[in-house]
Amino acid sequence: MSKRSRKAKASKSLPPVERPPWAALGVCLFLIGFAAPIPSQWPLVALVLFALVAAFSEGTPKAWPVPLPFTLAVVAFLLLTGLSIFLSVDRSRSLELSASWIPGVLLFVVIAERLRSAEDLRAVYACFALVGLALAIALLAGRWVYGADSHAWLQGLGLPVLVVPNDCHFLALITPFSLVLADRNPRSGLGILALVSIVMTGGAILALGSRGGALTLIASLVATGTLLRPRLGVGLGVVLLLGVGLGDALLGFPLASKFTHVVDTRVSLWMIAWEMFLDAPWLGQGPHSYRSLYTVYMEAIAFPEWVRMDPWGTEVPWAHNLYLELLAERGILGFASFAALVGTALFLGIKARAKGSPEEFRLACGAIGALFGLLVSGLFEASMLRIWAVVLLFVLAGVIGRLAALTGDSPGGDNRLGDSSTGHRGKP
Repeated sequence: MSKRSRKAKASKSLPPVERPPWAALGVCLFLIGFAAPIPSQWPLVALVLFALVAAFSEGTPKAWPVPLPFTLAVVAFLLLTGLSIFLSVDRSRSLELSASWIPGVLLFVVIAERLRSAEDLRAVYACFALVGLALAIALLAGRWVYGADSHAWLQGLGLPVLVVPNDCHFLALITPFSLVLADRNPRSGLGILALVSIVMTGGAILALGSRGGALTLIASLVATGTLLRPRLGVGLGVVLLLGVGLGDALLGFPLASKFTHVVDTRVSLWMIAWEMFLDAPWLGQGPHSYRSLYTVYMEAIAFPEWVRMDPWGTEVPWAHNLYLELLAERGILGFASFAALVGTALFLGIKARAKGSPEEFRLACGAIGALFGLLVSGLFEASMLRIWAVVLLFVLAGVIGRLAALTGDSPGGDNRLGDSSTGHRGKP
């Protein structure tokens, strides 16, 4: 046998060399970095560098993975946001505070186009579980060291995603990722990490006394559990309600006392947002203009006597209702584009859940559960002003777009970049 023949035979017997998941690594580094007390540009640089390495090493994908209707919904949302910024009553503020959309859009593109398989998506979920655990530990340590008044010490922790106590909504919204990992293999190291992350997140929310965080936690986990298995959803609901009630009792019922307020100070904030919308119904007053106009509308509106004014000052930054915020700042067109984006994402996520392999089934349940939790949080807290809300929205959009491709909803059918295994279709 010639030397050339021996080399050819040896090369055929060797397994193909797997390229490192550069895109997934870049996404994970960004998610860890954007929640850590480090300069904000470092995570973005890491994301861009790893995305470029993935692009040059893997070449052009076979087909754009995101289904066309979803692509159009995302583009419409971005274009209408840009138009609202251009027409804003406070253009400089709108432009400056919209900077968080840059990493959000990059995350969407990288996840939807460059993540190659369900394993890459699972790595992103594991990263969220780790971030949730780290942030929960930081909050519990701060509560232990500095006391119950988290407004006084929270910003001192230097965590960019935790500026006010209700930012614990972010921790609640990423628990579906942990639940999916724990459900897959609860006895593995990753499953145990995920379970600990959920428990610690619940403890942190109780320690901060956030009623909105507690409601968001319950909504997110129960929705995800129900999607995984209806009995799991019921069981989680019972356990969470009992756990929150017992923990609240041990802390002296701080949550229960807040739920006794039938009329909250948020009503005045909602009325201001509604009046802003009526004055600019089509494209709104401009992203993040709520604070700029707060005092003007507060002085102009004749509030009913039963309305309690917000106690935190005369320049509240956001409306504490995502839907009224969208109407006030982006108008009917901006609100409609957001509804189209979310509606299409839910439709594709449910479709991917029905068509995917057992692994894709679980991943879809986590993404849908987190998106449902974000919509619930939007009723009383979530805002596009918060970097975690923007990042989470685009991450979920990217994950669902990627799952739609993996389950064959994109042009070109099954589009696993560099992944030859198709997996078994159907529920686990």
